[in-house]
Amino acid sequence: MSRIEKSRGERVAMSKRQIWLISGLMILSAAIGAMVVMNSGSVPFGFAGPDDVKLGAESAPVVATNEVQALNDAFIAVSKGVTPQVVSITVVSSVKPSSRGERDLRFDDPFEMFEFPNRSIPQRGAGSGVIVTPDGYILTNNHVVAGASEEGIQVEMVDGSQYVAKLIGTDPSTDLAVIKVDGSDLPTAAIGSSDDVEVGQISFAVGNPLGLNSTVTMGIVSAIGRGQLNLNRDAGGYGIEDFIQTDAAINPGNSGGGLFNLEGELIGINSAIATSTGYNQGYGFAIPIDLAVAVAKDLIEDGKVNRGFIGVMIKTVDQKMARYHNLETGQGVLVDNVQPNGAAEQGGLKQGDIILEVDGVGVGSANQLQSLIARKRVGDDIVLKVFRYGETFEKTLTLKARTEDEGLADARRFDADLGSDRSESTVDMSALGLDLGDLSRSDRRTLDIDAGVAVRGVEVYGEAFEQGIREGDVLLSVNRQPVESADEVEELVENADDGDVLLLEVLRSNGMKSLVVLEVSK
Repeated sequence: MSRIEKSRGERVAMSKRQIWLISGLMILSAAIGAMVVMNSGSVPFGFAGPDDVKLGAESAPVVATNEVQALNDAFIAVSKGVTPQVVSITVVSSVKPSSRGERDLRFDDPFEMFEFPNRSIPQRGAGSGVIVTPDGYILTNNHVVAGASEEGIQVEMVDGSQYVAKLIGTDPSTDLAVIKVDGSDLPTAAIGSSDDVEVGQISFAVGNPLGLNSTVTMGIVSAIGRGQLNLNRDAGGYGIEDFIQTDAAINPGNSGGGLFNLEGELIGINSAIATSTGYNQGYGFAIPIDLAVAVAKDLIEDGKVNRGFIGVMIKTVDQKMARYHNLETGQGVLVDNVQPNGAAEQGGLKQGDIILEVDGVGVGSANQLQSLIARKRVGDDIVLKVFRYGETFEKTLTLKARTEDEGLADARRFDADLGSDRSESTVDMSALGLDLGDLSRSDRRTLDIDAGVAVRGVEVYGEAFEQGIREGDVLLSVNRQPVESADEVEELVENADDGDVLLLEVLRSNGMKSLVVLEVSK
């Protein structure tokens, strides 16, 4: 074998030894690596696994106290408990336009550029409701379902199941309505008591605002007994308003939903919001559940409300009226007018009486009294505690039904330019913010009154103006003493001290009589 061939053979042998050596080292390395992985549970080199990336701090910056955690748990429990009890309501109604330009379309109409004189245009609205019986009676607002077409009320439960609802009855005076779906064992609201509601307590508004189903908002009760919102007034000016006010966010679509307390009890039916934009600006209003329950029972049993009425026009006793009668401010409700043949007249109530209690419950505002009576039915007896010019006594009244024209004013008016024999002299009664003039005999005959003084002018934004006195009204008496001339009124005012209060009986230009207290300002 030549030297060259031998060297080549040695090199080949050497290469085989090297291969075996390298292979052994690789196997040994793999075995060591496997043992390391098994022992450590992580990859010592290469790309990091998902569990190796650490984000955030090691612990929360605050540890909630047991009390805070308990409150949070209570919020969760209430939300879970009451959400299934509140349903979404979609209403379809039809409006037949009489002519172009006279349609009142609440929603965008793809056909509004065209004329369809014989076609009813469907309208769609949405709101909420609360299940109040396991078999499917649902409380909602009258304005949610008003005008619904036949089979036009669709209800959707929180689980997505849908029903066509039947309209059972409505009560525009309270803005309440009852609808019915065919069901059984439905999640039913626990009824609380709105008489127990207090300002400051936590409240939850549940509904379907802005198309967002099953929405829960939380706040507090910010006021109770809120009235004079003029939301439910009929043509005669009658409406029942005694709202619970809350700052839990309420928006369009929440109407008819529930207002719940911290125990998950239903305390009100959401009805309205105070807004200049059409959306939540911080305050919403709910119908007290005690009133809602009374209405619902009537509607379910009879399909209509059998509400009893006292038959009076009333107003809250303000500070000056309370001073005149030596009462505490906020105590009692003034009987401003007594309707003919009503329960009040038959029971002996008179104009000027102040109702202090109804069945032992003290009243301090007109809307509170109205709400208490609205829970009663025709034929129910009520016991009133009455204050009459220094004397306190009780009266038992049997409530009667409201007549069609009850609360409507007589159309008679006093025209200050009528009556040729009337004195044109005017007395400047600046101490009361009034200009007064004598009435003619013919004017008195027209108005069917024996005495009275014409109001010829009222100081704008003065006290008399704020009390609703207007030019054309007639001043009938001062401190229960009939007055026949402006000079008589002037003498009575001159004999009063600065700051004294005078009780005036006023015949309004619409024919209604009313009592007003004005402070003398000299």
